[in-house]
Amino acid sequence: MPQMLRMPSKADLPDGTRRDFVAELFIHFKEAGRPTPARIAATTSSMQDPLPVSRETIRRLLKGQTISTWERVDAVLRALCHIGGQDPDRRRWPESDNWNDDDATTCRERLRHLLNDDIDGVEPENAPASVSPARSNSGWGGTRTPPPQDDPWATTPKLAPTTPTAGGYSDEPPF
Repeated sequence: MPQMLRMPSKADLPDGTRRDFVAELFIHFKEAGRPTPARIAATTSSMQDPLPVSRETIRRLLKGQTISTWERVDAVLRALCHIGGQDPDRRRWPESDNWNDDDATTCRERLRHLLNDDIDGVEPENAPASVSPARSNSGWGGTRTPPPQDDPWATTPKLAPTTPTAGGYSDEPPF
């Protein structure tokens, strides 16, 4: 028996724009009765204005392992809404802690907004540390040890000392 798709845990998909997007998509997935990715894929091919989406792409979208173009995400949303007997252009349901009677955002608009947030932005607290790759001395896989980060002279190449000293380097700054 195939394993049932579940909302990814926070360990698998941490808080952030991707998790928000997947959580919104999962609401429609659950409303549709948790159809198999194969059924969703078949529905994307047979709807009015079809845009076939593979079952693997659908599975990866629901697990938060990939993002896709809006056209494909919209096709998945329309398929889920079709299966669940819902209208993707209906007014988005109110949330208990953030309800606003004047908010006329539709389910489709909300999902598109979350997709764009995921594509465009990474919250500073979730951004990975920037690490530059090690450079090769030979160009064939040999790597050099990066200089210590707290050494202010590390980026300046050490030249041969002008006067011999016990340590082999001059105490004079290189400028």
